[in-house]
Amino acid sequence: MAALSGVVTEGGRRGWIAVLAGGFITGGATLIVPALLSRSDALGFLAILLGAIGAVYLGFVLADGRAREFRIESAGILLFGVLATIGLTLAAPAVLAAGYLGHGLWDSLHGRRGIHTRIPWWYAPWCIGFDVVVGVYLLVAF
Repeated sequence: MAALSGVVTEGGRRGWIAVLAGGFITGGATLIVPALLSRSDALGFLAILLGAIGAVYLGFVLADGRAREFRIESAGILLFGVLATIGLTLAAPAVLAAGYLGHGLWDSLHGRRGIHTRIPWWYAPWCIGFDVVVGVYLLVAF
């Protein structure tokens, strides 16, 4: 948790933990969909979701308006879009898992000591929880 303390701001540590737990729960609920699909369709769904999750930062950085943050977030959006595309094209759950777990790491870099894009205080811990659950699911279920 100490490495992620940069994202603990106005929500406080208790708020951060509660939101992280909410991300775990939301991630688990989301996994109902791929569990009902064929392997191929489940991987397609999770690949599209990874691309969409990566693109959420586009909205934040456009609202932020700073060029440096735009360049950084654009690189992240490109990276997660590429991982989603490779995971889908090769039907490679490990690539998608790396994308989700990597996105959780990306989320943790947002804060006072990392990437300075203005995001709601709760977004990074919620997304970390979500990403970890989906990434682990990909590693275990496939």
